[in-house]
Amino acid sequence: MDRIAIVYHGGVAEYDFGPGHPFRGDRFPRFMRLLESHGLLSRPEIRLVEPEAAGDADLRLVHSDDYISLVERLAARHAPLSGDTPLTPAVARAARLIVGTALKAGELLSKGFRVAEGVGGGLHHAGPDYGGGFCVFNDVAVCARALLERRGLERVLILDSDAHAGNGTMDIFYEDPRVLFISVHQDPRTIYPGTGFINQIGSGPGTGYTVNVPLPPGADDECMGLVLERVFKPLARAFRPQAIIRNGGSDPHFRDGLASLGLTFMGLRSIGEAVAEAASAADCGVVDLFCSGYNPETVAEGWLSLLSGLIGVEVDLVERPPPRRGGPRLLRATEKVIDTLAERLSGYWDLG
Repeated sequence: MDRIAIVYHGGVAEYDFGPGHPFRGDRFPRFMRLLESHGLLSRPEIRLVEPEAAGDADLRLVHSDDYISLVERLAARHAPLSGDTPLTPAVARAARLIVGTALKAGELLSKGFRVAEGVGGGLHHAGPDYGGGFCVFNDVAVCARALLERRGLERVLILDSDAHAGNGTMDIFYEDPRVLFISVHQDPRTIYPGTGFINQIGSGPGTGYTVNVPLPPGADDECMGLVLERVFKPLARAFRPQAIIRNGGSDPHFRDGLASLGLTFMGLRSIGEAVAEAASAADCGVVDLFCSGYNPETVAEGWLSLLSGLIGVEVDLVERPPPRRGGPRLLRATEKVIDTLAERLSGYWDLG
């Protein structure tokens, strides 16, 4: 029986930017209640694990000393990190706890767990010396760097399926061939952070190891399925990862408030299923991280959809209202993106 961990600390609920902000901390306990209501926390293969907060040495795996100090100074003054990311001492504490959650998830892979779910993770907009987009410290990148430098791995694949491009993670690993970073997101000409284009493929020894797949607004389950089959799975087979980190929450869902993609709960589930298939083929474990989603009615349900596909359990989630259909126009636009990407990467990978 495959061992599965849910890594969670109630303190991540302090990652809350206040009334009126789209990112509230109650999403995390709400998700845990949803897991319990579906009986997942009582399954024999699932273990609940509590993490510890990350220290400065952990954060230094990807962030500069100056940036770490800046965050602490701003938090102490209740000053904003960026226009959309206010800081308080509580948010700074929770940010360290989120990084610790991802680190614990990575550690559990080395102890034989096949899936370690880090509840609260995926703060992918934070770079080496900057933050924003609701992200303070980049837990995704810290986890990957720890797997490489502390656990002795040589190849880590990151699949970022958030509706927003993972610009911070991309910047951190842009020159590193040990990390294959694949970001599938809404066309950055139409959404924050305005980067993550096809021609951004890495530099120096990392050229070819950054893969951006910008989807047209409205792209639905069928479009995502095409990307998973024609981009993610072939790259995973060729790269042969020793660990997969997937991050991204519910914001590709068609009812999300801050993005314009068209996925359903089943479409989100298909992402988890594709990651499980790739991990099985590579005989490696998966760290799964999610925190995003901006419709309170779909955040936790979208996370559960992703997790259910990854661990292979059935859950009953009802879509309200019925989902939009993308139609042939969006499918053709997605095919064009994939064809353009295949040509751009032809010197590095064979996407057919």
